[in-house]
Amino acid sequence: MRILPRTLLRAAILIALLVVLTACSAGPGDTYDPYGDNARRIYELLIPIWWMALGVFVVVEGLLIYAIWRFRRRPGSTAMPAQVHGNTQVEILWTIAPAIIVLVIAVLTFRTQAANAVMPEDALRIKAIGHQWWFEFQYPDLGAEGKPLVTASDMYIPVGRPVTVVLESQDVIHNFWVPKLAGKTYMIPGKTNFLTFTADQPGIYRAVCAEFCGEAHALMRFRVIAVDEAEFARWIDQKKSPPAAPAGTLTVNGLTGDAARGQAIFLDARKQCIACHAVEGTNARGLIGPNLTYYGSRQTIAAGILPYSPENLARWLREAPKLKPGNLMSRALTPQWIKANLSDQEIADLVAYLDSMKVSVALPPER
Repeated sequence: MRILPRTLLRAAILIALLVVLTACSAGPGDTYDPYGDNARRIYELLIPIWWMALGVFVVVEGLLIYAIWRFRRRPGSTAMPAQVHGNTQVEILWTIAPAIIVLVIAVLTFRTQAANAVMPEDALRIKAIGHQWWFEFQYPDLGAEGKPLVTASDMYIPVGRPVTVVLESQDVIHNFWVPKLAGKTYMIPGKTNFLTFTADQPGIYRAVCAEFCGEAHALMRFRVIAVDEAEFARWIDQKKSPPAAPAGTLTVNGLTGDAARGQAIFLDARKQCIACHAVEGTNARGLIGPNLTYYGSRQTIAAGILPYSPENLARWLREAPKLKPGNLMSRALTPQWIKANLSDQEIADLVAYLDSMKVSVALPPER
């Protein structure tokens, strides 16, 4: 009989240690280490709410333990305890006290919401569009000839300058969340929402879609790359100009890919790349999939599911249906189609072409 209590005690201690160790970890989704004003206000709101919740827990559990101990059955006692049917003063107290706590939380929450809703006139505006299952980013008037500058998966922003993200959705409800910079905000079809924040320090911040949006929801990620103003201006200047004519070779999985051949394959309508994708300076004008201009500078592949490398890019082109089930490209380019229409050499050439398009940016550390 003694074994069971000891086992339960050990299990409780182990669980407690795991909870403590988990609380001490600092990951890319950690909201307790904010690097933006929006996320910091939310964190500062959480602290008093946490203390109030702890106070409620201590009082409630303390009264519960006291009642169990005070009114326990004594050895040899057979008398019926006094029956209590309500206590008006206690009932009034436990109604008013929670109401006051809720009121305080509401006031603090509304104050935080009001502060986070401010959109400075000088804020940089970026339109973020949610697709199944990737994020598109448009910088109005910052492209060539005053056109929008369009990219995907990596959102560059300047440090110290307010950024207002205009949030829209192309298909279903998504949720834009950069844990270390700002709180969650919905992206709803037919409705425009706004999210304003300022990054305090340079860094690469991980971000996700935080609303279930279909089969590949868990694989819908992006990066926010905060750089200083001068570096951001340099990034914009480079993005305004189309990539130079492809040249050079790249070894991919033992094959020598040729960038010029890769561009020819990419622009060949029979290969279907240009049906969905765009590359500035070419006749590729597809609007269904991500814009691939300067793709070689991306941090990840397929909206964050693989770190960028030529080998991973080749793997994506060959195994997209397996790596990201349900994605739109895989519905057209099935495994059977890829096997029949894209040789390993052609995939190496495509990788060489996409990898050749790069901008020169000093990347900050990951946060």
